[in-house]
Amino acid sequence: MSEEPLNRKDDLQDDVQDAADDTENTLDEAGDKIKAGAKAMANKIKDPDKDMGTEYDKEKFKEKVKDY
Repeated sequence: MSEEPLNRKDDLQDDVQDAADDTENTLDEAGDKIKAGAKAMANKIKDPDKDMGTEYDKEKFKEKVKDY
């Protein structure tokens, strides 16, 4: 049988890189949500008749679009 020896160091490095990438994506998403929430709150303060959920959704969409 000619199985290649396990290279645990490479596997560990790959796992660490994957975890770092996942963490970065999660933090980016969280940042966008916080920004959208803050902007929605500002819009609500400016015009109390605005629906907070709708404002949040609009601002969240703007943050996603800005990332592309």
